[in-house]
Amino acid sequence: MRKNSDKPDSRRLGRAGIMVAVIILVVMVVVFAGRNLWHAEKLEKEEQTGAKERSGLN
Repeated sequence: MRKNSDKPDSRRLGRAGIMVAVIILVVMVVVFAGRNLWHAEKLEKEEQTGAKERSGLN
């Protein structure tokens, strides 16, 4: 009986799944950290000028 070479083995599929999960987690951490840095810079600028930036529909 020949092994179907089109299907990857279970170990390789497991590694691929872990890599996808790690990549998604890294993207989430980078976005979260970047948003926090942006917000910190915005607050610092508001404290220096004394004027709040308008956001949204206000």
